[in-house]
Amino acid sequence: MFRTSRNIQFLLGTLVVCLSAALLGMTGPSVHGQDKDKKEKNPLEGKKGKAIGLLTAKDANSIEVKADGEEKARRYVPQWVGGAPAQGGGFDKKTLKTISELKVGSRVEVEWLFEERLRILSVKVLKLPAEKDKK
Repeated sequence: MFRTSRNIQFLLGTLVVCLSAALLGMTGPSVHGQDKDKKEKNPLEGKKGKAIGLLTAKDANSIEVKADGEEKARRYVPQWVGGAPAQGGGFDKKTLKTISELKVGSRVEVEWLFEERLRILSVKVLKLPAEKDKK
């Protein structure tokens, strides 16, 4: 009888230790890890933005904008849509149309995304260039 009660005490002690360890394991990450409090990093952080400045040059497939506070103008190209050129892919037609209507010297706001180079998401004209007096 003495031996049986000792076995029961041993089993109860082992059970208490196991339950305690399980309970500590369940509360561990929330108490120690603080994983839920961390914000996940935005994958587009630093790869997306706006530039407001002067349109210094343009051609059929790109524009150059000297943003406020910048020393040099940066070149922006339309986003590529579709696949390879043989499959019908190419620059975004809506953006190409917008570029063709822009006038050098205008003050513009360019929303951009960096994918290999600065890509135009949208362009908004803030102020048209001042027209010189015609004589």
